[in-house]
Amino acid sequence: MENIVTRTVICRVALSAVAVVLSLGSMHARALAGDGEPGVGLAGRRLIDLQGRIVRLGEEGRPFALVFLGAECPISNRTLRKLERVSAEAFEKDVQLFAVYSDAALTRQAVIDHLAEYEVALPTLFDGSGELARILQPRRVPEAIVIAEDQVVYRGRIDDRYIDLGKPRAEITSDDLRDAIAAVSNGKSPKNAVTEAVGCLFESHQSAEKPTYAREVAPILQANCVSCHRPGEIGPFALTSYRSASRRAGLLAEVTRSRYMPPWKPVPHFGEFRDELRLSEAEIEVLSRWAETGAPEGSDADQPALATFDAGWHYGEPDLVLTMPEPFTVSAEGNDIYRYFPIPSGLLENRDLVGFDFRPGAKTVLHHAIFYVDVSGRARELDAEEDGPGYPGFGSPRFRPAGILGGWAPGAVPPLLPDGAGILVPKGSDVVLEVHYHPSGKEEVDRSELALYFAKQPVQDRVSHFFFETYDIDIPAGDAEYQRHVELTLPCDLELIGVTPHMHYLGRGMQVTARRPGGSEVPLIRIDDWDFRWQGQYYFPESIQLPKGTRIVMDAVFDNSESNHANPSSPPERVKYGDYTTDEMCLCVLTAIVGSRRDRNALRREIHNARFRDASVERGD
Repeated sequence: MENIVTRTVICRVALSAVAVVLSLGSMHARALAGDGEPGVGLAGRRLIDLQGRIVRLGEEGRPFALVFLGAECPISNRTLRKLERVSAEAFEKDVQLFAVYSDAALTRQAVIDHLAEYEVALPTLFDGSGELARILQPRRVPEAIVIAEDQVVYRGRIDDRYIDLGKPRAEITSDDLRDAIAAVSNGKSPKNAVTEAVGCLFESHQSAEKPTYAREVAPILQANCVSCHRPGEIGPFALTSYRSASRRAGLLAEVTRSRYMPPWKPVPHFGEFRDELRLSEAEIEVLSRWAETGAPEGSDADQPALATFDAGWHYGEPDLVLTMPEPFTVSAEGNDIYRYFPIPSGLLENRDLVGFDFRPGAKTVLHHAIFYVDVSGRARELDAEEDGPGYPGFGSPRFRPAGILGGWAPGAVPPLLPDGAGILVPKGSDVVLEVHYHPSGKEEVDRSELALYFAKQPVQDRVSHFFFETYDIDIPAGDAEYQRHVELTLPCDLELIGVTPHMHYLGRGMQVTARRPGGSEVPLIRIDDWDFRWQGQYYFPESIQLPKGTRIVMDAVFDNSESNHANPSSPPERVKYGDYTTDEMCLCVLTAIVGSRRDRNALRREIHNARFRDASVERGD
């Protein structure tokens, strides 16, 4: 990567692990108002299948199909073999397809037995709580519903085999579900958005007055919580059994109602992101009712399989594995630790990174990690000056990186870059691991590993990190509503992959929007409950194309009053722009592809100019 990193990168850009919900004043809410239009609310939803595998609907922006079935409906059962074939074909077209059983009279085990009886291996979801059915409102079984960009684009029959109940055709003349899948896989709308489903009446069921752990609660915990809350992981307790979950039923209800858990900062429907970790209102209500009704266990026949996690590298055998040269001991108590570990890459030629994976050596104390590229050798010098492995920092690597490879937080799966794109890792460079530890009460030893995956063919596009920010920050002591408004007009086309908002302890909220020359507005990200300790890097399901002339607008609010409990000064003091955490920043890293060196240089010049422009709250709309 060309060295586009300014001195602002010297300040820590941390990854999200858990969120702390803070209250925001009405003036701040007005300053950051403006939600987008919601879809059906299923894109990105985490669920578990019959085998206990965590699945994400619409993963990485993919279209998906849900086919509601009934175990006692003859027409539904006669479609099972065909659906098995259609599911495999959909997979080849990068479209997810799941069978859904949402019958209150069925147990999870009954569905498993039913599919085994028909000898069908079909990706299947058990809608024990009935939430999928309440959202999508199927009228018949079987009934197929295809969703793209979180909108229903097809609803109806699988094919026209049946004219009516008991009246099959001799030959199928319209293969509607296959056609709909083929259309959305090519980014098109299905020719027929609605067809008439023929089958048994779907028998809806009401929300359980007394939800049980086995049927309604365990699937929520397995899909959304146990990636961190299981033995050996960062969560302070496990949620992998009825015994462990029921003891904390009240706590689960409280932390999910407040949205302290699971950790996710962006406001819903203001931008969409990969790997969103957010419970629906219905799921939160289930956990609350479960706690209020005594946390009943339910039937073993409804109990889901324990969620499974890949023990190996997520993307298979890496091209290069970098290991911390020496183990580092994390003390049992004390303040959080920021430590930097330079690792020689050993590369004899430039390589283009397309993905990475991270394996923490001490999972219970490792809060997050960020990976820098150093071509100066300065990180090695700093390491040599210190006793023991690595060297300390205060959210700063203490050298000017030649690039950033990415970062990691517990439960996150680092995304692969788009096809044909890569991040340059220069020959002879060092990769520097910034690791944030938080003592757990007992001594731990860490020796983490970073796996790198390189492009097999020359890449057409280089991914760069552009630091869109303002230096015009001067926050008076006691000011609880200090606002900044920063604009950047793109001098070239830009393909935006992700965003990383960044402020320090006084930050309260940030909103970033793109306004195209034609007038259309693209919400990029909005965070209303900023907390310096729990920051995040956010990648879009699909890259966003922004043409030349687009205005990227950033609005931020800061609180330098005594009511801000994160304020590092008591009483409050005047705070200006700076690299230290007791200074402030108003920054959003734009992870993007820009076509040519000339365009990248033009964009860097425009970003440089934006840093010194007045960032008052006056709008240029």
